[in-house]
Amino acid sequence: MQLITVDHEITKPVEGKKVFDEDNCEIMHIKLKAGEEIKEHDSPKHVFIFVKKGEVEFTLNNKGYTINQETILRMEPYERHALKALSDVAILVMKC
Repeated sequence: MQLITVDHEITKPVEGKKVFDEDNCEIMHIKLKAGEEIKEHDSPKHVFIFVKKGEVEFTLNNKGYTINQETILRMEPYERHALKALSDVAILVMKC
């Protein structure tokens, strides 16, 4: 067992921390201030987005999706996406 501490306080521009990377599975903890964006990109793996704090808009195939603590976003490998923080946001990104 391992306890991993993550802080959801947003104190600086786009901040990311890898919290797990093993056997083709990776988990990142990413924090963004309201209005910050991550440009369009993709991943060769399935991607799952879990919002821990705030709201974020993901753009996939020119359509926007607002994600918050009540939703999980799953993307297929190589699905191009971008995101914008609608408020201060903390998310967990799992790639596997």
